[in-house]
Amino acid sequence: MSLEYVLNYLKRKHLENPSFSYALEEEDGGNIFWADPTCRSNYTLFGDTLVFDTTYMRRHPQVPFAAFTGFNHHGQPLLFGCALVLNQSQSSFAWLFHSWLRAMSAPPPPSITLEPDPVIHLAASQVFTQARLRFSLPLIMEKLAHVFQSHPSFESEFLSCVTETETAGEFEGAWDSVVRRYCLEDDHWLQSIYNVRQQWVPVFIRDTFFGELCNENSFFHGFVDGSTTMEMVMRQCEEAVNSWRVKELRADYESNNTSPVLKTASPMEKQAAGVYTRAAFMKFQEEFVEIRENPVNKMSDSTYRVAKFGQGHTVEFESLEEVKANCSCRMFEYSGIVCRHILAVFSARNVFTLPSRYLLRRWTKGAKSSEFSDSSCHESLTVCYDNLRQEATKYVEEGAKSIQIYKAAVVALDEAAKKVAAASSKTRGGGTNGDSYRSDEAQETANGMNHPGVNELQCQGDKERTILELTAELERTGQRCEVYRANLLSVLRDMEEHKFQLSLKVQNARLSLKE
Repeated sequence: MSLEYVLNYLKRKHLENPSFSYALEEEDGGNIFWADPTCRSNYTLFGDTLVFDTTYMRRHPQVPFAAFTGFNHHGQPLLFGCALVLNQSQSSFAWLFHSWLRAMSAPPPPSITLEPDPVIHLAASQVFTQARLRFSLPLIMEKLAHVFQSHPSFESEFLSCVTETETAGEFEGAWDSVVRRYCLEDDHWLQSIYNVRQQWVPVFIRDTFFGELCNENSFFHGFVDGSTTMEMVMRQCEEAVNSWRVKELRADYESNNTSPVLKTASPMEKQAAGVYTRAAFMKFQEEFVEIRENPVNKMSDSTYRVAKFGQGHTVEFESLEEVKANCSCRMFEYSGIVCRHILAVFSARNVFTLPSRYLLRRWTKGAKSSEFSDSSCHESLTVCYDNLRQEATKYVEEGAKSIQIYKAAVVALDEAAKKVAAASSKTRGGGTNGDSYRSDEAQETANGMNHPGVNELQCQGDKERTILELTAELERTGQRCEVYRANLLSVLRDMEEHKFQLSLKVQNARLSLKE
């Protein structure tokens, strides 16, 4: 009865909104997956890392609930999809991952955090072949509860060994020392997690982004627990979604309408306060105020040693074409927030504002905004691509809500294609008005042609070369737009066909009931 309730709920949600996705592995005993349109939008914006959260099904087996989550620009947990894991075989987990990826209609995430379970790990490795897989440290800690109970002081030493060591050799030395001190050489579970240390100890994985800004990383905490029944799962999911939506709106308001307290007069701190969300800025500020406590020693023209109380890090600095720096602590690669060591080198080298490469868009106030400036597109066609992809996803979600909206969407796409073709044709004819995409070189050439001392023949050659470059750029952009249009039309047609097939099934079911 409880499973039937869940299935009826999912069917009803899909009938109300065809963009609501759900999938059944088998009619009886198979896994169930579902995701609403907001889950897809969330993943489009913040799909740079994924957490497959199976905490609930391990703690409360009566409701085998699992969630696909990530983090928004405030570091708050964000929902990408839900599942009931009724079959925990490797093939069933693989089916679940495939179903989720199809529902997202986007590339797989670069990094994934999982339960330290060999079956889940094998299934994830099979589906997400290019992703960096990490085992969840909190879940590892849970499975070490028996050791912590027998040796109360072991937990703090274990955490120190795992989180505070800076090199692989330092970690392995500390691990060996702690294990020997507590005579745990024969503990099977402890040995098994040491054997896979490259997949959960920070020193081995800090070169990969996992998006953790704070400790608030459980989307359904307080909503799914031991008292939750199968009939309650759907309602609790909706309550959790609504609760986090309110929290996100509050965080948006605070970030956009209040100013954080600055602790220095630095233009860099002021810049960060204006760009970052409040949560991201607080993390940045924690690092920034430590600059004075981390003296910088120059080792060579491009290498610096930043040390505090003997514990140091190496920073490689470059400023030939643009300001770049890499630190051995790998904090920026891991979290997207620049570390105190790089900031200390910036200060020593008189870099007074944070280079744009260190302002990760996903942590900014405008992370969810579809607006983008010409200058940002000017810097990289990748920015244009990302913005168009983001807008296209929103367009598909709206266009699939009904047949009427779908038809209007197709007409709008045809109009857009005509405008792109007209713009391309106009540029090929020599037009280069202010709306055209212009490279820095083209702008400099145009400025040079207006200078009274420039040779006329050279000016004409530069002009022709500039027109050719602009034409090539616009043709590439037009080709991308055509690809987007074809993909959108394909998705919309698939959705219309799916809706038609579903309506036939509903009609057949009604006829069966009448009979």
